Amino acid sequence: MRATVPKQETGARGVEAAAERYGEPVVWERTYRVNAETLLERQNLEDHRTAEVVLLVRRPNDRFLLHTKSFYPPSTYRLLSGGVGPGEDLAEAALREGHEETGLQLCLERFVGILRQRFVHGQDVSPFTSYLFLLSEKGGELGNTDTEEEITGYRDVTAKELPAVAEALGNLPPEWADWGRFRAEAHRLAAHVLLGEQSS
Repeated sequence: MRATVPKQETGARGVEAAAERYGEPVVWERTYRVNAETLLERQNLEDHRTAEVVLLVRRPNDRFLLHTKSFYPPSTYRLLSGGVGPGEDLAEAALREGHEETGLQLCLERFVGILRQRFVHGQDVSPFTSYLFLLSEKGGELGNTDTEEEITGYRDVTAKELPAVAEALGNLPPEWADWGRFRAEAHRLAAHVLLGEQSS
């Protein structure tokens, strides 16, 4: 079921415009019970961002790009993502982050979903929103252009494999459990939309 994007969607600029241009997104809400350390990390993000873009980069083989970083648990891959800067337009953020993390020429095709999240520990709550976009590869050579991201590898998967990626993220070791459960949800939302369309 699709929910209408509210006029005053928080977390980024240009949400309504993106929905009008790239399609009405599916909206999910999730709450994560996390430990005190995780909540503190969320509340003290270096750039104080409260929103990110999650990118479904579709390659010419119709598979979707995943990445891993030097400090992740071994064999851990996930969809690309990046913070939305203060006052930055949402669609522009998706294209910027996509190029920075892949080096590819990308075309923004669709506004897939909005994942409104709450990190909760005791009485403390930290909100965070993930905006999912579908982009298609139009050229260029795959490679990270932002060395601060510490991306060390890529792989691609089919839409049908996204639930397995989510399952792996949701079952990471205890020290990564809060992060993994949070990261898994975007993959579940993406699979829900993409696989639902394939079966309709």
